[in-house]
Amino acid sequence: METSYARPQSPPAATLGMTLAELVRVQCSSWALEDQLEAHADACLAMQINAEPASACGTYIRGRVVAYVFSLGPRFQERLVARPAALTVASLAAIVGISLALGFYNYDFLYGAHADEPMKVALVVDKPHNYFHPPLLIVLARLVAWFGSASSDLERLWAGRFVSVMAMAAGSALFYLVLKRYADSLQAFIWSCVFATSPAIAVHAHFFKEDALLVFAICLGLHALARLAERMDLRNLVYFGIALGLAPSAKYVGLLNSVGLFAFALWHCRPGTRGAAIVVVSALATMLAVLLASLASESGTGLGDVLAGLARELKHAEDGHDLKEWFWAGYGLTHLRHHLLAGITAMTFLIGLGAICLALARDRNRQVAAFAAGALIWLFLLELSPLKIVGQMRYVLPVVIYFLLAAGIASSCSVASRSRAGAMALALVALTVTAHAGISYVRNMNPSRDTRTKAVEFLTASGTVNFVSDYPIGYPVAQTWDYRTLASHDYLLSLRFERYLRGGELRRQDAQVYALASMYHCLNGYVVATFSQLYGDYGFVAPTVKIYDLKRGASCIPPAWPASGW
Repeated sequence: METSYARPQSPPAATLGMTLAELVRVQCSSWALEDQLEAHADACLAMQINAEPASACGTYIRGRVVAYVFSLGPRFQERLVARPAALTVASLAAIVGISLALGFYNYDFLYGAHADEPMKVALVVDKPHNYFHPPLLIVLARLVAWFGSASSDLERLWAGRFVSVMAMAAGSALFYLVLKRYADSLQAFIWSCVFATSPAIAVHAHFFKEDALLVFAICLGLHALARLAERMDLRNLVYFGIALGLAPSAKYVGLLNSVGLFAFALWHCRPGTRGAAIVVVSALATMLAVLLASLASESGTGLGDVLAGLARELKHAEDGHDLKEWFWAGYGLTHLRHHLLAGITAMTFLIGLGAICLALARDRNRQVAAFAAGALIWLFLLELSPLKIVGQMRYVLPVVIYFLLAAGIASSCSVASRSRAGAMALALVALTVTAHAGISYVRNMNPSRDTRTKAVEFLTASGTVNFVSDYPIGYPVAQTWDYRTLASHDYLLSLRFERYLRGGELRRQDAQVYALASMYHCLNGYVVATFSQLYGDYGFVAPTVKIYDLKRGASCIPPAWPASGW
């Protein structure tokens, strides 16, 4: 007697088609993943027994795997949300770790390639402070050098750069602590990573310069303001005052930020006369403490030197460099076009701007409006000053802070409220693009990849010794700021040719700018070699270098130079 078996019916084609797409969507919002997939596993087994095509079973298996992987995110997030302290600590550890990793990556960037670093090193060891910049950076660098028993210029340089790296890492952590107050945890983490990995932050963490401390001080002030808005007590008032005092102690322009935050606190937090007095006294005491620490750690300086240095810096901000871009003369938006877009990438700028516009136009989000206004005010004030050099991105660092805070809040509150998946996708795109750019710029800070290194190697390999550079390059070669001496050299290694070619197209410049623009236009016919990088020309990172043959191009050098402007 034969036993007959009923052939199991295969699931409908529609079920097979929805396994990978709809199943994933369903499972991401349900913890019954294993139960629902069990039925599909039985169907898969039946198809194998009855010699169904292997591809159908493979579809089920892939559906199970992908759905399970997608379900891990909500599971992990739900567990962390139940433990907010653990989430904050984990996020801070990741953000600080990323910032430190980028900051110490190529920590041995060419010494001297940044024109201000040799002066900072001299101030650390024994040279009296000229107070062209506030003293906080030098005070901290002297402290680190003392703890590390620094005995050489290179070790003092490491001490100064260490301060910058730690300041940027601390600034990134404070950025997250501010953002998480107004955005959900995941969006706050992603946009904080955007901030930490952006070229603006990652690159400027490498320089012995005041910019990293300014970023830290601004983020500290915003964090203190957020705490003050949550609770008005003595501790938060003093904390806010200390943060306001640190900003101008880090960089003179930080005073603008402190004044703005203080005015906002008076309007929004309403601390009263007593509270405002506590803030002002705390700020002044902080500035005085930094100044006294600076004066106590050196000899031969006094209050007169401080006032002279401050006056000189104010005059510098008013007059600009040898190349001047006057906002009202029809230029404008130099920082936006050349510095902000490069500092956070054009893609991240567009994503952030779109989210901000949505939050303002549709949701009237006050937090987004406040931070966006801060970015706009900073950008406007920076554009007003002629103190602009294309390629020097450090000026827009305050704009980066406020803009990315506004973008992160807008993404969480306005974009995510309409589509969590869309907000997540846009945030991840911004992070991917920005991190790629930031890492690429930092990678090109390796001395072996540097365009200046390749230019010097090119000249020395050909036996050329009589050449001069028109900007410090981090190597012991002849260097001059005075182009009137070019006739005595055979070759010019130039980093400033773009500066003057651009200056020749601008109005109201010194006569020497137009003379140099004409010279470089002529020398373009005598270029021996050009060295450039894809991720270069950003804040002293791999600038484009051209080598000009001055012997063949001798006729390009003006026989008589303008008397002024040198």
